[in-house]
Amino acid sequence: MGVALIHADPRRRNGEYVTALGEYRGKGIGTEATRLVLDYAFHVTNLRCVYLSVIEPNTGAIRAYEKAGFRQQGIRRNSSQWLGQTVNEVLMDAIPEDWEGPSLVAEQLR
Repeated sequence: MGVALIHADPRRRNGEYVTALGEYRGKGIGTEATRLVLDYAFHVTNLRCVYLSVIEPNTGAIRAYEKAGFRQQGIRRNSSQWLGQTVNEVLMDAIPEDWEGPSLVAEQLR
């Protein structure tokens, strides 16, 4: 089983996206889950920014996040460990202005 959630700060109207898919990685489930979570964040909870960080060697996750609506914003250098190596983290965010199309989640909640 996997999980996708936003640790939200309602006062600042932003939140950090966190996902753990385990055995479901690489099947497109993460991209769709990310889209639905962003849809909910922007159209139901009215967040203004959702952000995340991912280690630079995880190119599959970076592509999936971009496909779901995140954009790369920067690099946090030498900030993580992976397979015994020091690696960079890619900083990404998504904002409602970049969101395309109507909300599927908001329609279901009506």
